[in-house]
Amino acid sequence: MAKHKTLMDEFRDELKNDRELNELYQRELAKLKLANQILAARQHAGLSQAALAKRIGTQQTGVARMENAGYASFTVTTLAKIAAATGSRLVVRLEPGHGRRLTMAK
Repeated sequence: MAKHKTLMDEFRDELKNDRELNELYQRELAKLKLANQILAARQHAGLSQAALAKRIGTQQTGVARMENAGYASFTVTTLAKIAAATGSRLVVRLEPGHGRRLTMAK
């Protein structure tokens, strides 16, 4: 009996075949993961948004924005402040990707 493709199977196939869609998906997924990590670190530290904001020198609304997957204006400095304020460790890395390589213009 042939296996029927699920919606996720079709989505994965689409991502494999559409480089632009895959790049957009990866960017949005990274933002979602980072927002969730900030939320989890804050909660693990037992801090409210206001308490974290005070520790990193911003307003509660700024922390709320950072915990939203649509936020894209993170700086390494801000992430380091969040890590220190929550007792977390900040790890930033670039991993080799699959597909095309970009070259720098001369």
